Amino acid sequence: MAKIVWLASYPKSGNTWFRMFLANYLKDSKEPLPLEDIERTTISSSPEEFEDESAINPFELTSEEVDNYRPANYRSVAANSPERLIFKKTHDAYTINRKGEPIFPGDASYGAVYFVRNPLDVAISYANHNTSGLDKVICTMIKENAFIGGRVGDQLRQILLTWDNHYYSWQNQNQIPVHSVRYEDMVMKPKEIFGSIVNWLELPYDEERIDRALNNSNFKTLQEMEQRDGFRERLQNCKQFFWKGKIGNYRDHLTKEQVELLIENFKKLMLQLGYIDERGELTI
Repeated sequence: MAKIVWLASYPKSGNTWFRMFLANYLKDSKEPLPLEDIERTTISSSPEEFEDESAINPFELTSEEVDNYRPANYRSVAANSPERLIFKKTHDAYTINRKGEPIFPGDASYGAVYFVRNPLDVAISYANHNTSGLDKVICTMIKENAFIGGRVGDQLRQILLTWDNHYYSWQNQNQIPVHSVRYEDMVMKPKEIFGSIVNWLELPYDEERIDRALNNSNFKTLQEMEQRDGFRERLQNCKQFFWKGKIGNYRDHLTKEQVELLIENFKKLMLQLGYIDERGELTI
């Protein structure tokens, strides 16, 4: 029986970048793999996979009913895979369904790699991705019952919670081991951070292979491939999925009031993660 590795994050926190690295690393590719290789990475909210496993159209059910089926579906995917590890992207918070069962079953899971990013930069990147206003995105980030998906033709509903409670939901559960990394550290010391994930997953560790996979998945390369070939995960009105990816991009876009609102709501976790100091001053 295979085990699932959940690649978990609030949207726009480095998940897709890691998936591209992982695709290159696993194939030990000498040249950058096309973006379609990452598109083959399964996502936990896929309605097609839900229907394959349950033989039920998820859009004929309520989102609560869908959540009742999801744990069994994931167990089935793991039981029927010949692989040691299955990698699944998820933006879901770690939650319990109406039957009292975790959406992500511990018995079918190897663990979760959790990617977290400064919420100020998340807001900017998320607004670009959704082509929506910053105030609307910030409202979503501080909304306790926030969710995405769930409409006919969309992905399955994914409960986000607030930005900080999304993080806590994964960190505070005790069913699935979690290895957490900050996006900023992925940018500033990629070999160390990506290498730590390779080790945690107990994959064959090879420094040259890591260097090559990092080079094949660097941001400039991903931007060029998206411009040339397109990218299915880019929303229709979004001009560029791999937009900027830099640290501190919020400085060019957020107002003083927007910054203060995000810090006010997320002060405890931002301090814990080193995004602000004890005085509440931004460090990044």
